[in-house]
Amino acid sequence: MTSIRPMVPEDEGFFLELIGLTGWGNTAADFRRMLQYEPGGCFLASLEGVDVGMVNSTRYGSVGWIGNLVVTPGQRGEGIGAALMRRAMEHLTDSGVVSIRLDAVEKAIPLYERLGFKAQYPSLRFKGLGMSFDVPDVEEMHVPHLEGVLNLDAIYFGANRERMLRRVIGDFPEYCFVACEEGAVKGYLMAKRGESNVRIGPWVCEPSRAELARDLLRRLMDSTADENLWIGVPEGN
Repeated sequence: MTSIRPMVPEDEGFFLELIGLTGWGNTAADFRRMLQYEPGGCFLASLEGVDVGMVNSTRYGSVGWIGNLVVTPGQRGEGIGAALMRRAMEHLTDSGVVSIRLDAVEKAIPLYERLGFKAQYPSLRFKGLGMSFDVPDVEEMHVPHLEGVLNLDAIYFGANRERMLRRVIGDFPEYCFVACEEGAVKGYLMAKRGESNVRIGPWVCEPSRAELARDLLRRLMDSTADENLWIGVPEGN
């Protein structure tokens, strides 16, 4: 019989073991941030006392997000992934979330559709190398910028991500940049170090200022010259 319980700090080794099967490049620091963002929303499945799967969920006000659904290869196709998803969805809805979203790998799409999820757009993946650029109009992000960053993010993300954004700038200040005009934040970019790359995002800019989005990316690339970079982008963007 499958049992599901909240994940705790002592589950870090199992998290890294499962992530190692995916090639996603998450780190122990990612696990610790995950637990901080939603302490009661990360779940582990066990089968007859053996850990076999995990999932995590995060709330952003009325919007919820589910990620890191992984089941050990020998137990796939036995309903464990569906059970984990239902537990995460239950947690989010009980917490007041009215819309749940996720970023799906192709082979998991049938499962998500059975659970009521609907496709919105393809989510593209890009890899590249950092390189030198001169971008004088983009500056390093500092704590005084955060009010403007949070306001901009709330407008275009549509929900409050303050917990996450504060943690990312605290952990990776060297990968956080802003573009300002007359003291107002018009765009920002953050990135996080993964196991073998630097993962770009969140990345938000005034829609009419595409050149600022470009400059933010170039500034990040300049700070990571010759390093491997990774980004996921909605197709419409």
